[in-house]
Amino acid sequence: MSTALDSTGVQPLILELLSRSERFDLKHVETLGEIVEKAGPGHLPEVTLIRGGHIADREVADIYADDLFLPRAPQLADPSAIDKELASLLPEKLCTDKYLCPVGLREDVLDVAFVSPESMGVVDELQLLTGFRINPLIAPLSQVEAHLEVLYRANRESKAIGEGGSDFLDDGPREAEGDENILNLDTPPPNDENGRIVRLVNQLLEQALRNGASDIHMEPFEDGSKFRLRIDGILHELPSPSKSVFVMLLSRLKVLAKMDIAEKRIPQDGAIGLKSGDKRVDLRVNTVPTVHGEKMVMRILDKAAIPLDLTNLGLDERQSIDLMESIRSPHGLALVTGPTGSGKSTTLYACLNLLNEPRHNICTVEDPVEYKFKGMNQVQVKSQVGLTFSSALRAFLRQDPDIIMVGEVRDQETAEICLRAALTGHFVLSTIHTNDALSAVTRLQDMGIEPFLLSCTLRVLEAQRLVRRLCPKCKEPYEVDDQLAERHGLTPGDVIYRPKGCLQCRRMGYRGRVGVFEIIRITPRLTQLIQKRTPLDQLRKAAREEGMKMLYDCAIDKVRQGFTSLEAALSVTMAEEE
Repeated sequence: MSTALDSTGVQPLILELLSRSERFDLKHVETLGEIVEKAGPGHLPEVTLIRGGHIADREVADIYADDLFLPRAPQLADPSAIDKELASLLPEKLCTDKYLCPVGLREDVLDVAFVSPESMGVVDELQLLTGFRINPLIAPLSQVEAHLEVLYRANRESKAIGEGGSDFLDDGPREAEGDENILNLDTPPPNDENGRIVRLVNQLLEQALRNGASDIHMEPFEDGSKFRLRIDGILHELPSPSKSVFVMLLSRLKVLAKMDIAEKRIPQDGAIGLKSGDKRVDLRVNTVPTVHGEKMVMRILDKAAIPLDLTNLGLDERQSIDLMESIRSPHGLALVTGPTGSGKSTTLYACLNLLNEPRHNICTVEDPVEYKFKGMNQVQVKSQVGLTFSSALRAFLRQDPDIIMVGEVRDQETAEICLRAALTGHFVLSTIHTNDALSAVTRLQDMGIEPFLLSCTLRVLEAQRLVRRLCPKCKEPYEVDDQLAERHGLTPGDVIYRPKGCLQCRRMGYRGRVGVFEIIRITPRLTQLIQKRTPLDQLRKAAREEGMKMLYDCAIDKVRQGFTSLEAALSVTMAEEE
């Protein structure tokens, strides 16, 4: 008997099981084999036979369940009983390509229904993609397709509406659809031996994009490896592959980032352009050698995630007015402070967007230039050839600028040039690492900057933190007791919220982050105090008396408004207030 063989020369599993079954004679099985062979590679034999009406889908599921002892997926009579939040766990394209569907979540176990055991080879990838252990089930094709229709109908409708873009962001020259420099995650992986590695890399990146991760960490250890995503400032571990697979994944990513895959002794930097659907993001890739191999961290740079309006940053009405009026000064200095990862660059870009008009010549010097913008002259620092912040600033002053943005004030020389530029008719924006806004004054004085220069050039000081936002779907209210209220300036009996955890927030209780701000507008009174070298605590007291909120005050306001929990607010502000 001649039977159909797949690309590896092996008879499809469904035909082998049918030939053993008493319900089908060998002649009938041979005919089915010819039908499968005509369909060609790339088609699941079961689906080909079911769609052609040669065998019932429930009969296929029964054969697999009985002969291979595979558990059956539960049949839901009412489609409305399907948990639609499961759609957020797996991309629709993967489900339709592999004929699989998520059907239930129990603690950390995700039940996934498959039409064919041949598709169950992606279980490892699904675990990496979702972070849950996968329990494979067998189900009829009609049941899987019905589930997928219910789960992903809303997603298709929202995509049909489309999203608007911003003219402020500069994507550079438009790439052709087949541009090899852009990794298109929607392109199916090859069917050769490298296909699994390509698919694993794509699914890791899709998982990070779907969860809104800011960084991807890939770390080697003596007995294995570890994958982690930084989501809302917290690292979350993913199921990790073996050490041998880890090395292949790292090599694939180094090739994409245009790094030297043979060089493993020194740190390397690279970049990857990604396209997923209509979304375009960039990855900034860095590797460092460790005792157990190379560690890679990828920073996800999503231009669409930048709020290009100051009102969308999370400032209250008074803070918005103070910041907007200050940065519209014809000259002066605005400083944004905060630790790494607190969103300082986002705030600077939002300010620049407000000032980005044809009548303004805007020059920026950054290290690195993470986002390219229209209407601005952006310079990348290259210290190895002598192009530093200070040397770029000196060159800018001969370029007739109106507004200058400096990525960071790191030393006395850069600080002095910024202040002199602000003093000679330019508006300068920059960042500096301090714990709060007014600490920038004492930091600059410690660098050797004279108080009279600070008092006559400073226009606004801004400090910020990012605090985790409570999941709006599952946050639960509770009343503040007397002890907590007295300690944190709340009213006894006030209703505030705490995290609970649901499928939408992946049981974390938080989803996204919200900004906590301290906007100090330099008033005439503060100008006089700065000129007199007034101690920091007295500067803070004077700012409070003029109606300005400190970081702690703003964080507690966010707790009262239900944006975040008391614990999350105190985790980013308590140390500065004690």
